[in-house]
Amino acid sequence: MEKTERRGRPAESPSVLLDKFERIFHEVPTKPELGWKMTWHYDINKTANGPYKTEVTYPKGYKHDKVKAEKGKAYNNQPVVMVFKSSERSNAKFKIKVWNNENIDYIITAPTLPGVPDNAIILEIGVGESFIDSFKSKYNL
Repeated sequence: MEKTERRGRPAESPSVLLDKFERIFHEVPTKPELGWKMTWHYDINKTANGPYKTEVTYPKGYKHDKVKAEKGKAYNNQPVVMVFKSSERSNAKFKIKVWNNENIDYIITAPTLPGVPDNAIILEIGVGESFIDSFKSKYNL
């Protein structure tokens, strides 16, 4: 007597591994048009550790908050050091300016700075007391 019927759970077919696929996540799964949508792109040939690209689509009418650098807020009381030249000439003198209670983001984005001419060329900028010594030795100040 031959047995054609097997007992127990049927054998599963081997799963197919995809080389490329996407995963889509919605902030509000029941109403996807209300929130953001995030798409993760996977490609095993590019990286086997995770997604190689993510895309975020924000809802219609969403605006990011504008970031404004605040004046007078320093990083852990460390000075901001700037080296600049007063003009584009080759024989222009290098000058150093140190701000003790200022934020580097404000200094970079400010239209005018006290003690720095409008036509000055900024060569280097850094945060910390170590930059004072290194810039002085590098530019012979």
